[in-house]
Amino acid sequence: MSSEEQLQWKERELTKLVTTLATKDGTNLTLISGLEFIRSAKPLEPVHTMHEPALCIVLQGRKLVSVNGEDFYYQKGDYLVVAVDLPVIGEILEASEKEPYLCLRLNFNFMQIAEVSKEYKQHATNKGISERGIYVDQTNEVIVDALIRLVKLLHTPEDTEILAPLIIKEILYRIMQGKYGDRVKNLAAKGSKLSEVAAALNYLKKYFSHEIKIDELAKQVNLSTSALYHHFKRVTTMTPIQYQRALRLQEARRLIIGEDMRAADAAFKVGYESPTYFNREYRKMFGKPPGRDRKENLKLYNT
Repeated sequence: MSSEEQLQWKERELTKLVTTLATKDGTNLTLISGLEFIRSAKPLEPVHTMHEPALCIVLQGRKLVSVNGEDFYYQKGDYLVVAVDLPVIGEILEASEKEPYLCLRLNFNFMQIAEVSKEYKQHATNKGISERGIYVDQTNEVIVDALIRLVKLLHTPEDTEILAPLIIKEILYRIMQGKYGDRVKNLAAKGSKLSEVAAALNYLKKYFSHEIKIDELAKQVNLSTSALYHHFKRVTTMTPIQYQRALRLQEARRLIIGEDMRAADAAFKVGYESPTYFNREYRKMFGKPPGRDRKENLKLYNT
């Protein structure tokens, strides 16, 4: 059996495993922390969300993820890595009752990356170069094999506490070995531009409702103001202010739809002083004013 045939065989095995466990449309949580299965029996309209660091591997169907107008398509045989928190628009393009969209998502965090980098002595390269914090690559047999072993642990819950963290470490290691692996390794590399941008992202996430002075943010992460702008945009496709705006609007939308909060109250809570300006920005990002968006998506955060 050729290596390509072995990969295809393992992909079919993983798809069968996930099919039996992803019993409903939407996100299917599992007993393994960070491991989720996403299913849809039909194509879906674009959805705005804040995508946390994760590996997403498509087993059936096709999806488009857009970051500030930059598109990333992935389908069976591909995996998507999101290395830093990014506001994205996700759209399931291909799915049907007969062959639903299936995606395995494995969330990870900075501490896991740092631990793997230290334990496996993965030295970052090109520290001075900043690249997109999101990319698509082709799956390979070693990653699929590790994912199969991880999913199979769900059938023996007594083993997950010991074995799941070890397999997740292996998967992160394999990602780091990939063509774009430096984009993950550099997150934990002291002095790398990606780690400095990641620190700026964390600061903005923590204080998104506050007024941010870019020169002070630059000092926080040991970059000049011009370097912060340059590398931040290279990693996220947007400026720090655009990123903060996306954070504010995403949170406001969650409050309006998910917690039934008045639009004006949500605007003030996330840092807007002018409801009129907030409504204009909201409409620009989501394509409709807050009131209409709430009516049309009332169940979005409650299902």
